[in-house]
Amino acid sequence: MIAVGILIALLAELIRPDRPEPDNYFIKFLLSIIMTIMLWEGNLRIDHWLNNKYSWIKDTRKRLFMQSVLSPLLTLVTLFLLLSFAHLILGHPDNDDPRRPFDPLFIPGLSIAFLIITIDISYQFLKFWKQSIVELEKMKTENANAQLLNLKNQLNPHFLFNNLSVLTSLVYKSQDKAVEFINELSKVYRYSIENKNVELGLLKDELIFLDHYLYLLKIRFNDNLIFNINIDENNKNQYLPPMCLQMLVENTIQHNESSQLNPLTVSIYTEQNNLIVENPIQPRTDQVNSSKMGLTNIQSRYSFFSDDKVKITTDNNIFKVTLPLISRL
Repeated sequence: MIAVGILIALLAELIRPDRPEPDNYFIKFLLSIIMTIMLWEGNLRIDHWLNNKYSWIKDTRKRLFMQSVLSPLLTLVTLFLLLSFAHLILGHPDNDDPRRPFDPLFIPGLSIAFLIITIDISYQFLKFWKQSIVELEKMKTENANAQLLNLKNQLNPHFLFNNLSVLTSLVYKSQDKAVEFINELSKVYRYSIENKNVELGLLKDELIFLDHYLYLLKIRFNDNLIFNINIDENNKNQYLPPMCLQMLVENTIQHNESSQLNPLTVSIYTEQNNLIVENPIQPRTDQVNSSKMGLTNIQSRYSFFSDDKVKITTDNNIFKVTLPLISRL
């Protein structure tokens, strides 16, 4: 800042056409340094405020417009007031024209200030533009990894093994029921394959998929599992990442006991623009090692499409997961 202030003072001396008597160089240089520091700090404050208000990435036009208006305005007002104050206090004995004292410092100061502002705006724009490209590539990579992890965690080999075991017993008991079980199992796998590259799916489609999935669970667990589903019709045309609902149901079964003496009740309902899955906490006697990747996967996938967070709460022995529904325009 001091170096720029001295540079402005030197330029003022070079462009000044007449010097009737020696000037007080110390005061002139000090005034130039003070102006430079105030302009510099003022523009830094504007920068900080705009960074919190308007993002270079999300609100590029607004940010560019506000920066282009506020920074030059601050520069003009600050230079005018400081030079007016200096002229009022110190005077300028070599010239009676009241406008003349602004010539030596105002023009070079304004020119250098505008140059620095232009460089600063260009630098910030390019920096955030480059950062946005890096973040976009990172998001693509994380989204691809999340989708892959989603497939690994959703319909895993244990799910297939358990259902094949159920199917084996059904073949001996009821061939018609076995055929129906195979049809439902195929629908579950068909949906998972068809939606492996889909970013957002309609809630109504997820509920149809869930019906097929719950059929398999009811055959396997009989009356040990109870599902209470209450979905507002207005929410069915909203979106969420595919198979998140199924993952939450699977997570509930994995970590809670479900038996004839102690059946597990899972409630699935909508509240405002949220989909909620909750269940009483009934710890299994045989502890299951969990990587907790299922819930982390859901939270990660949601971060790509919504600023609303997935909420996970435990209150009054009730485990509840709240998924924000997305209105896709």
